[in-house]
Amino acid sequence: MSQEFWENKNVVITGTSSGIGEAVLNELNQIKCTVFALDRSPANEIAKKKAEIVQIKCDISSDEDISKAQEIIGKKTQKVDVLFNNAGITTHGRFDKTDISVFRKSFDINFFGTVNLTLKLIEFIKNAKGAIITTSTVSGLYGIPGRAVYSSSKSALHAVFESVRIELSEYGVRSIIFCPPYTKTNLRTTGMDAKGNQLNEAQYSGKLLTPEEVAREMMRAVENPNSRLVTFDKSGKFVKWLRLFAPGFLERFLFKKLYDDFH
Repeated sequence: MSQEFWENKNVVITGTSSGIGEAVLNELNQIKCTVFALDRSPANEIAKKKAEIVQIKCDISSDEDISKAQEIIGKKTQKVDVLFNNAGITTHGRFDKTDISVFRKSFDINFFGTVNLTLKLIEFIKNAKGAIITTSTVSGLYGIPGRAVYSSSKSALHAVFESVRIELSEYGVRSIIFCPPYTKTNLRTTGMDAKGNQLNEAQYSGKLLTPEEVAREMMRAVENPNSRLVTFDKSGKFVKWLRLFAPGFLERFLFKKLYDDFH
């Protein structure tokens, strides 16, 4: 990670009260820059180090909150160098047991909220020839059993931000889709089940990265001018390539590995 790259940058991060978003905020707090920290439940106090941190209460599923956030940022600057689209929610459950309201709520947060905020800030990003980095998941690369809602809401983001990358390249805007592996966050206790109830699942039992490790990888991805779709573990590369070259094998593998998740 290059501190020099981030110095004097204007950075917007969503979902900063916990997990990866909080970790990115803490990393940037050690650098002289301006950070707009958006969260529906902002931290009561952030120990100021080198960064100027502007906390904004914002539920990204709320059009009104996003408009207010745009106004606050616009009064401070007309340039956004980096937008971290990080806020999101997970949903676990079988497709044939899922209420349509759960799809709508998930898309309101993961898809429409993220797209709306990006649209509100896009002129600021164009002014800065900035970068948009959107937190996705390996589940966004393929329809994962037991994750139909989550996978679809994230894969829809891929289509949008791949289009953005091409359309706005003439303005110097970059769009990065970032798919971290399993990470130690509270996603499994704040998400939804197929009926919209709050999840209360144990953490994944395999190897987990810390939010801090993922945050540093995200920042390195922004620093790299060639970043597009970023996966950096075996599971991401496995899904990414098998869906193209051995889809039948991938389906059988996922059915067996995740069978208990959708039964």
